[in-house]
Amino acid sequence: GGVMIPQTGIMLNNMLGEEDLNPEGFHRYIPGRRISSMIAPTIVLDDGKPILVTGSAGSNRIRSAIVQLLINTLCNGMDIAEAVEAPRLHLEKGVLDVEPGFSKKQMEWFEQRYKVQEWDEKNLYFGGANSVTLEGGHGDSRRGGSCSIF
Repeated sequence: GGVMIPQTGIMLNNMLGEEDLNPEGFHRYIPGRRISSMIAPTIVLDDGKPILVTGSAGSNRIRSAIVQLLINTLCNGMDIAEAVEAPRLHLEKGVLDVEPGFSKKQMEWFEQRYKVQEWDEKNLYFGGANSVTLEGGHGDSRRGGSCSIF
């Protein structure tokens, strides 16, 4: 990664597929088969017009990062910066990874239902949901994100 095709704005990617999409392992990939990916650029429309655009890095955590951002903006009324920086969680293989910032009551609820792994600080593990709305945009600090609107 880190290489852009001149005059296109297209960034090349060093991804070789996602672990949970390759359950038999990366070294058993069938030659010539298209690589599976979690890549999920997301455009939210209202009456056919875009109101929010987001995407995230983060392998298996892309889905949970995007869903939480959408819930925080569309259901919880957060502005885009609040939603991007809000604490995240991710459930995988029976373990709920949790960033700091959830209430004591929420943490108790999680602990009654899952094996919980608490993180000491926000972390790039939970994705990097860079996002734009009609009101502005925000780059996810977990991965050094930024946003410029022209």
